[in-house]
Amino acid sequence: MRQTFAAAGMISALGALYLAWVWQQRRSADLRMEAAAQERRMRGWVIRDEDRQTKLRIVQFYAASAEVVDGDRNLICYGVRNAVSVRIEPPVEALAPSLSRCFWTEPHQDTAYKLVAAGSDGREVSESFRVRVKPAPPRILFLAASDRQIQAGYPVTVCYGVAHADAVRIDPIGWTLAPAARNCARFYPKITREYTLVATGEAGRVDTEKFTVQVR
Repeated sequence: MRQTFAAAGMISALGALYLAWVWQQRRSADLRMEAAAQERRMRGWVIRDEDRQTKLRIVQFYAASAEVVDGDRNLICYGVRNAVSVRIEPPVEALAPSLSRCFWTEPHQDTAYKLVAAGSDGREVSESFRVRVKPAPPRILFLAASDRQIQAGYPVTVCYGVAHADAVRIDPIGWTLAPAARNCARFYPKITREYTLVATGEAGRVDTEKFTVQVR
């Protein structure tokens, strides 16, 4: 019986030793594979780093905003490496090779910008993006009435200016006026009333300003 127990214990010990050996072999193989992979990555990094020192590249090209309102400015930034010349299409700014430079633009319609960098061997690389331009909302620039108090039967002259407007009217009389940067019109109020100058633009957007004329 003791011999049986001893044999069983020996077999268990040998089995444990075998499992430990197998685990150690697998662990060693894993470590060798990890080391080889790391070496390959390091070689790749070295190659890419050398590439960065000699290869013509656009390292950055972007706009601060992908969508702007007509009339607003937008900032465009670029950076190139190993370029002897650089240009932008459409030509909105005279550019020179730089790792990091920004400049302002003021697009009035949807615009696709393309950066082209050229190397000493004449080879070119390019990148592009598109900026969307939304119509500016209508805006009343000024409003002035010749008189705020009149006698019945007397006229009032209203002068105004609007921007980005397709139509202008005075409510509640519904009087249609020209959408101009500077214009004047005369009308004859019959009663004391509050009037509203309404400037309408793209997509039905409006800007309004009120004034009151007292009729004695």
